[in-house]
Amino acid sequence: MIMEDKSGARHPFIDLLNLIFQVLAGTLVFTLLGFFISYLIYGNEVLHGLKTGDFTLPVLKIIQLCSSTGTFIFPAFLFAKQQHVGVFKYLDLRGRLDLRLIVLAIVILYIFTPFIDWTILANQRMKLPGFLKGIESWMRAKEDQIALLTKQFLVMKSPADLLVNLLIIAIIPAIGEELLFRACAQKIFTRWTGNFHAGIWIAAIIFSAIHVQFYGFVPRLLLGSLFGYLFYYSRNLWVPIIAHFVNNGTQVILAFILQRKGQSVELLNEPSEYPFYLPLVSLLFTAGLMVMYYRLSPLKREFDERRLD
Repeated sequence: MIMEDKSGARHPFIDLLNLIFQVLAGTLVFTLLGFFISYLIYGNEVLHGLKTGDFTLPVLKIIQLCSSTGTFIFPAFLFAKQQHVGVFKYLDLRGRLDLRLIVLAIVILYIFTPFIDWTILANQRMKLPGFLKGIESWMRAKEDQIALLTKQFLVMKSPADLLVNLLIIAIIPAIGEELLFRACAQKIFTRWTGNFHAGIWIAAIIFSAIHVQFYGFVPRLLLGSLFGYLFYYSRNLWVPIIAHFVNNGTQVILAFILQRKGQSVELLNEPSEYPFYLPLVSLLFTAGLMVMYYRLSPLKREFDERRLD
């Protein structure tokens, strides 16, 4: 029974393997495409980068743009096409947008921020046992490497740089990651486990792990789960896409403002210190707002209609 479930559809495990294969293939093909486009524009500069491993920032941005598209967006649309229910229908991209849910999702995101910042501090202070010192050193080095690359990407000298970074850091990740992790992976794990909570959290764990930032794993996991619930209750992928864009876009815009003021973007990596009670208040208010979000959602209306039948 590994090939089909009781409905005759492919087993979720097969769908998962299929999705993973498409992600790997998309990453490879589109990354190579990024190198090719970079070579057409910058010529031997790219060949030098391949030899030394040191690429200029414009080349890195082209490769990142292509790689993200191939890793997240292309596989999601290809996978949805194979479901034979209509691409936009499967991905939940064509439903009517409820402005109340969008506004409430953004409010929830910001209300959740103090608790997220508290988890960032807790996660950054994580210490492994002494016998895992080598692994901890590797994790720290990896974290520093990604932080340095992020800092390079956030250098913006003009409004044009801001728009490019909004595309690469906010728009493409918001669309692509929600397509792959919420519209595809979350559905696979929900169908596999028969429990939407499990589907949301498993997809959120993978979403956080794929960023390979160990000292930001917990806050990213919590954000992933938040996006998962926003999607599941709204039945519309545009809601978490917009929330995801607001989250990433806020950081890009703040980095731009800091640089215009002559300040370092490293200030963004310093989570705010709140009064000890504020993270708990943040969590409680977030929970309350999520209840309100659910009561306004199509899922609640569907539940009420089934109960009346």
